[in-house]
Parts: sequence; C-alpha cells; structure tokens
Amino acid sequence: MEPPNRKRLPRLQRTKSSDNYAMMGATFRALRRDAARYKKLGGWYRHEGFWIGATYRAGAWARSLPFLVRVPTVAAYRVFNKLCWRTLLNVNINPEARIGPGLYLIHPRNIFIPPTEIGDNFTIFQDVTIGANGNPPEYPRIGDRVVLFVGARVLGGVAVGSGAKIGANCVVTNNVAPGTVVLPAANRILSPAMAAVFGTKDPLWD
Repeated sequence: MEPPNRKRLPRLQRTKSSDNYAMMGATFRALRRDAARYKKLGGWYRHEGFWIGATYRAGAWARSLPFLVRVPTVAAYRVFNKLCWRTLLNVNINPEARIGPGLYLIHPRNIFIPPTEIGDNFTIFQDVTIGANGNPPEYPRIGDRVVLFVGARVLGGVAVGSGAKIGANCVVTNNVAPGTVVLPAANRILSPAMAAVFGTKDPLWD
C-alpha cells in the first residue's frame, strides 16, 4: 500500500511510456532479423537494402513517440528518406506499413509499398509495386515468406498467402493461395508473315 502523500503516475501516461519501450524493442529485434538475411550478399552493413529497411523501421518507430519528440523526429526521417532513398533509388516504403521481421530488399530500385500488412521474411526484388484500387483504396495483405520477383505488381485488396512466390512481371489482382507460384504468360513469337502486319520499317530510323 502506497503512502498517502505519494502521487501515482497517471495510468495513461505509464501505458504510453511502456508502449514506446515495447515499440523500440520490437524495432531492434526486427532489425536483427533483417540483418541476418543479408549474409549471402556480403553483410548488412554493405547493402543499401538493409539501410532502406532500417530507415522505414525508424520512421515507423518515430510515429509512436510522444508529440514533442515525434514532430522533429518524423520531420528528420522524412527529409532523410526523401533525399536518400526516394530521390536516388526511387524506393518508397510507407512508414504506416506493418512489415514483419526479416525484410529482404535484394536490388532496391523502383519499389513502392503502401500502408499495408506484410508478414515475416518478406523478399522483394526491383521494379515492384504493391498498390491499391477502388475508392476508398484497398491494399493487398501479404503473408509470411512471400517472394515478389522483378517487375511484379500486386494490386487491390487481395490476399497473398504465406510461402507464395509471384513471378517476374506478373500482375496479381486476385487472391493467391499459400505455397503457390504465380507465373507470367508465356511469350509468343510471330512468324515473319504475321510480323509483316506490324510493318517492316523501323519507326525510329526509317
């Protein structure tokens, strides 16, 4: 039992402080899992993919801080993120996205991730868009151990099950079952006779 002259800390304030510490701990645990996945690429400290993921996690953590600390921290995150990653590499990961530990950006170029939910051990190659459709927008939900290969597009309020792999240049607008592989349509080669329909002159040089 507390002495009568001792003031109790308000419950709401104590809860916010504990949430901040919990968020910080979760961020560091996620970064350790992220770093472990870059061993085959020479180590986390040498790969820009890790630092892009670390910037995203720092931005997500900054949003949980108290107001007076959050404002300058989020402002610094936005400036750094825009100058380094969005301008130089055209990589935009929304800090409101919830991405599990083990984020793996192999060739981080031209990547867009909106405020969506993504599971653990997510692997993503270059030129990938995870986008919305409809009004209000609906974003995809992606499970654990999913791989998005070069040029993949996952659009709308679809669910991509755990362990799924989305092949290069695939456009996904329907649900993908866990453990399945989505392949692009096969290329077709036209015969010279059919190719003649498109004309024989080079539109740039002839």
